[in-house]
Amino acid sequence: MKHLIVFNPGAGKNEGTEPFRKIIDEKFAGLDYEVYETEGPRSVIPFLKKYLAKQKDTVRVYACGGDGTVHEVANGLVGAKNAELAILPIGTGNDFVKTYGVTNEEIEKYRDFTPLIKGEAKPIDLSKISGGNLEEPWYSINVINFGFDAIVGARGSYYKEHGFPKKVKEGTNPYDYALKHDAMKHGRFNNIEVFADGEKLNEKQLLLTTLAQGQWVGGQFKCAPKSDNTDGLIDVCVMKTMTLIGLGMIIGTYTKGKHLDKPRKKFVYRQAKEIKMVSAEEFDVCVDGEMIRGKEFTVEVCPAAIKLVPPSRAE
Repeated sequence: MKHLIVFNPGAGKNEGTEPFRKIIDEKFAGLDYEVYETEGPRSVIPFLKKYLAKQKDTVRVYACGGDGTVHEVANGLVGAKNAELAILPIGTGNDFVKTYGVTNEEIEKYRDFTPLIKGEAKPIDLSKISGGNLEEPWYSINVINFGFDAIVGARGSYYKEHGFPKKVKEGTNPYDYALKHDAMKHGRFNNIEVFADGEKLNEKQLLLTTLAQGQWVGGQFKCAPKSDNTDGLIDVCVMKTMTLIGLGMIIGTYTKGKHLDKPRKKFVYRQAKEIKMVSAEEFDVCVDGEMIRGKEFTVEVCPAAIKLVPPSRAE
């Protein structure tokens, strides 16, 4: 087996390239390995496809970074029969690995290559999204979401890149500002129709929707507590529009993943193989933390699309 370590030097609060390479040299001593540092958004995807096409042996690819790195590496592995994914979570949110019990409090215990080198890879499902401004489909390993929280992501990214309106205090968190000044004012009334295997799930405006293979989103929200990325299905949850008071009352339950414990009027839950989202106006969609935009999208499940070495803590 060959080992390819994909390292995002900009992820989380890592200590830089040189110390990390020393750790790699120590952990992979005696093994056939290479290191690739990401060079920009989505650059690792074409690199992986070309790299894997030239390899005859199985290649275990280590995504060392956050959810964005995991998303891109997973996309680069689609269609490669000789590839396996392993994840060393050194990002900020690390949402996908939380599905496997990797808590923020204990995450340091999962930052060890040894369990990943020795672990056994197993098939997992992905979700394929097409439409909108995408030139080709993307694959989601964790959560596709749209509505309220996607507006926060899109507007926060805009402020981060282009700056704030005048009179905004220096040092303001762009996503906190987007939450208060964009999502709270305009993000609760989304005219998006959602269809799961042909069934229309909402008649009126929605607050937000998640389409999940993983269970966590946004660093702290257990949005899809029943999701299983080996069952050949996508977990769909539509949260209907509600008042700010109603949102305040339910947000704690939603954060803890208790919102599906019993039937609730404000939630529609389904499991499906294909989801369609349609709107008369363009809307923002977040795919594993990456933003896209459009009026119509189709999401399909891809059973056993890639192989994953489940995250395991160092003893």
